[in-house]
Amino acid sequence: MKQSILILTTWTVLALDLCAVTALFGAVGWQATGAYEVYNARPKPPTDGLVGANYTPAYAVNQVQFWHDFRAEVVERELAAAHKYFGIKTLRVYLHNINFDEEKDVFFAYLEKFLTICEKHGIRPGFVFFDDCHREDGIFLDRPTTPVKGFHNGRWAWCPQKRQRDPEDLEKFKPYVQEVIRAHRKDKRVLWWEIFNEPAPGAQYSRRLSVAGYHWAKEVKPIQPVLNCYHNKGWTDTDVTDIVDAHIYRWNPSAWDKLAVANVKKGTVFTEAGARWYAPRPSNGEPCEVIKWLQRRRASGKSTPGVYLCWELMVGNSNCRWYWGTKPDSPEPTIPWCGLMWPDATPVSLAEAEAIRRYVTGRPRAMFFDDFQDAPPPPSRSGWTVYGGGGQGESGYLALEPVMKMVAGDAKWTDYVLEGRVMLKSETRGNAGLIFRVNRAGPGYDQMRGYYVGLDTRKLYLGKMNNNWQPLAEFDLGKLDCKVVPEVWHLIRIAVEGPRIRVWFNRMHPSSDPDRGLRIDFTDRKNPILSGAVGVRAHRVEAWFDNVVVLPLDELPESSFADADMQKTER
Repeated sequence: MKQSILILTTWTVLALDLCAVTALFGAVGWQATGAYEVYNARPKPPTDGLVGANYTPAYAVNQVQFWHDFRAEVVERELAAAHKYFGIKTLRVYLHNINFDEEKDVFFAYLEKFLTICEKHGIRPGFVFFDDCHREDGIFLDRPTTPVKGFHNGRWAWCPQKRQRDPEDLEKFKPYVQEVIRAHRKDKRVLWWEIFNEPAPGAQYSRRLSVAGYHWAKEVKPIQPVLNCYHNKGWTDTDVTDIVDAHIYRWNPSAWDKLAVANVKKGTVFTEAGARWYAPRPSNGEPCEVIKWLQRRRASGKSTPGVYLCWELMVGNSNCRWYWGTKPDSPEPTIPWCGLMWPDATPVSLAEAEAIRRYVTGRPRAMFFDDFQDAPPPPSRSGWTVYGGGGQGESGYLALEPVMKMVAGDAKWTDYVLEGRVMLKSETRGNAGLIFRVNRAGPGYDQMRGYYVGLDTRKLYLGKMNNNWQPLAEFDLGKLDCKVVPEVWHLIRIAVEGPRIRVWFNRMHPSSDPDRGLRIDFTDRKNPILSGAVGVRAHRVEAWFDNVVVLPLDELPESSFADADMQKTER
């Protein structure tokens, strides 16, 4: 079979906004050559430099429910937030033949509505037709499904379902592929078409369908590229994809580099690009790591493949906040494994939002940001002052020995938001956390003037220091569904406004956390400290820190809707 070759033209990463990409497709398009099509001479694929995520609205357990129970107001809210907080330019979106087969007119109307919302927010989706992941059967249009707590992707649907897989009748799916593409074959709002997501290794039916689907798509002559991801022997190029379509869930920059140049003529898009750490497991390629990798490639003049980060945009009813293979009723994770935004359309991590938005737009908003991704780490960190002895960790995190603190920023800072991740390295009576409004710091335990939010495995503490320790408030961590134990990352967010101090810790899904992570809300009415720098502190325990960011107070996200809306799984 003839290989579709993607050869591309020169245009700078800085021009990679919606208008530039739209102009690219409008000016060039796909040129027919016989039965197939090749792209005109271009040096980069249309996804180069783009950042996005896979998208299922927070209300939906799977792609069937997404389209059957389409809620335009939710999609509008989530995509507006994706653009606002992250600068996201693209989404990877799953379709399903059940919706096409049983409610085609409604399905097409919702697809058009979705594209209209995307265009409003400068987002270009790519669409996936078939999938071999998770539920083989049992998904029907007229049978409501609800999320199963603790069960990773517990309701996600094979497409087609096992009951529909007749090896002698692949052709019945041809109208599904061709009619969807034909309706949008010249639609500049669509970035690409993807035939099959992760056909199971050795599954001949799936392999045959992915090949057939590619040719069905090409018969329609779309202006957009047609993709297939295939991982029978690793994520390799095939002759039935116009761009190398790769997935990677481990943090090994050399492996990412190798996939990025798997076929330099076609280019690569990482349609699934990493995930965070889960419990004691190492990072699978958390967003700040991936963005730093892209920045290094950009700085060295290398290609910057499109990436769809942290599997999905929303921490929703798909339950991908849990790791692969988790069992029903597993406790909530301290930080979601996947997902960039909560169901109320606010970021899981302000540090991730800053890193992604800065990469995409070139416009930082942070007053201070350190992702600790130096490789190798420097002997002393720029912007930090160290008090006490101890090392500084490896690339990817900051390690503090007991009786150590580090301070950064400006003593004149007043109202701001501070966020960072903290890991206790052992079970001791010690604690570790973030310091803020810091003045006159020194090497002693409590030698500073300022505030401290710290944790041990039992409690979250807020206190004031003036060369001594004054407890102000605390929260019993035993109340949380997530388990606070050593060797696990925890997320602290602090907002200071005048004498008021708010502390969020390990926010969880609203089904387990109606307070949206707010653990302490305290107003210091007795000689409040109203300005100062920020930092990290370890007290009688070794601790790791990561992704420390300081933002102006007006960058603090505010929830925009009641969580009751999230709990509805059907109209």
